[in-house]
Amino acid sequence: MAVSQPINSRRDMLSIFDARLQNTQSDLLEDTRLEFGRNMLKTAIIESNISPNQALQSEIIDEVHEVEEDLWMTKTETTEGEGWLFLDCYHERLWSVYSLAESTIFNSAIDSLLKSEGGGLDRLWLPTNEVEQIGDMGDFEGIKIGFAADEVFPQTFVEENFEFTDLSIDGSGPNSNHLYKILKSTDEIQDFISLSSIKIRREEEDEFVRERITNEGAFTTRGGTDIRLHLSTVGRIKDQYERLLGAVEQNHLIGADDQENGGRARGSPVVIRFSKPVPDIEEFLSHVVNAQDPFRLWGHVRQTSEEGYKVDGVDAHNGDKIAIEMSPEWLRLYLYGDACGNTALRLFTNIQHYYDPAAELVIDDV
Repeated sequence: MAVSQPINSRRDMLSIFDARLQNTQSDLLEDTRLEFGRNMLKTAIIESNISPNQALQSEIIDEVHEVEEDLWMTKTETTEGEGWLFLDCYHERLWSVYSLAESTIFNSAIDSLLKSEGGGLDRLWLPTNEVEQIGDMGDFEGIKIGFAADEVFPQTFVEENFEFTDLSIDGSGPNSNHLYKILKSTDEIQDFISLSSIKIRREEEDEFVRERITNEGAFTTRGGTDIRLHLSTVGRIKDQYERLLGAVEQNHLIGADDQENGGRARGSPVVIRFSKPVPDIEEFLSHVVNAQDPFRLWGHVRQTSEEGYKVDGVDAHNGDKIAIEMSPEWLRLYLYGDACGNTALRLFTNIQHYYDPAAELVIDDV
């Protein structure tokens, strides 16, 4: 993105985004494609456990310009090239990163910001039912279903345990919601439906916005008439995700509360129930707690009973201590002290996407 006019306030930034939003709609209507160099607005919501100043020290950031309180314009350099990002930290926990850079540059910059071990930044991890709820915000315009076991598990494991090595369906148009319902009701594939992105059109009065939203909290704004509708969509998904995080962190952090005559234990593990028994728990865990993407967990696996295993480990996101107990039918995740609830959502969402789309997450008060 070439900055061709001063950006001295949030209003200036939004004015540029609003013009791009409306021009995108015009370009797509006239030519069904974008003019070269006129990129769609892209947004990523990222979950943070650090201060903005710490994030701005990232090695990929070459320049930092403070626009106003809680808003910075940064020039980033990655292997894909240079680009400008706007880091909006108005929400203390869930930040917004905006850009008009090319998709490859934007995605590379976001990946680089989040990859540092113990760096305190993470993606959103929206389970399939949460992505479905986004569809209720507007009219369906498209869906993408992605099940990709072979990206995480080795070929022999996949061949022995899955009917599909991968399942990818990308549907567009007003009938995409009907297609999704048909697929979910089809016995042969309903247990392999993992919703990875959705396209919606939101309208309020005479204004509209068209969005593509992924299960990692990334947006591509595909046209519209008012940037405020995009900001409203982002805000609603932040509220939705904050409720999920709150449910985990208020009810499932293991610890103790001081009382007059001692202490009282609090918290319970997050439970994931598998739709079918896991045949080889030890091998399954070896690909989940190996410190690699997408799970980003590391630990020591040991057998505790004929069918039971335990992991004592850490989350590479924050370095938080975790423990896992697992049987063929369920997995229990223990988060201790002030651990981050994003760990549970990352684990479950990636189990859905790479192993068992029909798995169930059991957390209190959702």
